[in-house]
Amino acid sequence: MKIKPFKTSDVSSIALNILLYGHAGSGKTTQIGKMYDRYGKGLVLSGEGGLTSISDKEIDYLPFYSFDHPVDKKVHPNGYSFMDIMGYIRSPEFAEQGYKWIAVDSITELSRRAFMEAQAENPDKNNNFKPYQIYTQKLDPLIGDLRDLPMHTLVTALAAEETDDNGQTHFYPMLHQKSKQKKYAGDFDLVCGMVTKTAEVDGKVSLKRYLICDQVHGWHGKNRDPHRRIKAVETVNDVTELVERLRAPKPKGIAA
Repeated sequence: MKIKPFKTSDVSSIALNILLYGHAGSGKTTQIGKMYDRYGKGLVLSGEGGLTSISDKEIDYLPFYSFDHPVDKKVHPNGYSFMDIMGYIRSPEFAEQGYKWIAVDSITELSRRAFMEAQAENPDKNNNFKPYQIYTQKLDPLIGDLRDLPMHTLVTALAAEETDDNGQTHFYPMLHQKSKQKKYAGDFDLVCGMVTKTAEVDGKVSLKRYLICDQVHGWHGKNRDPHRRIKAVETVNDVTELVERLRAPKPKGIAA
């Protein structure tokens, strides 16, 4: 068997995974529409039911109503468990569809459902720690599976607030277990907090969105950009623009 190594500098062919988190109404779901505008056909795994903001676009989606428990088809005749959908994503049928990207909206809701099911599965109702163990066994492998998909993956989350001993407020992607909020962010190539600010000029109110891609004012963003093409705070309202910067070839004049 002939083996040909890849080049780490050839990032244009690398699929990236993005975690985008923010408060309700900050515009996270709208970014799914940006994925469609730039990359074409994609699939949304929706647990929120809040896709109205992208209803002007013809984007495929599959609703999930559980993590891995069977869905009551009498209640949700067109619904699936999340793991049912992941099984489909691994299938030849999915490969034939030609999807370019996947979005999960949201991991906050997915995490909530996973913990509810972990509680239901707990064989010892007097053991309050067992549901967390089951929850971890469910969620940890899934994060790896999402990270390793051979296409761009956008995952949304609500923002959780946490105040430290010095009174500083920190913002993390909201998951059921606080330790997971910090742990899972490390599995993504790009982590952005989405913040909206309003300003009034001459009596007119305008709304501006910012993507926080580093450690700024308590927000915990991250980007794997060795060429520093992504600023700590970006005024762009399109996360795919940052994805393209990460995938751009090495700038001329920069040593390997």
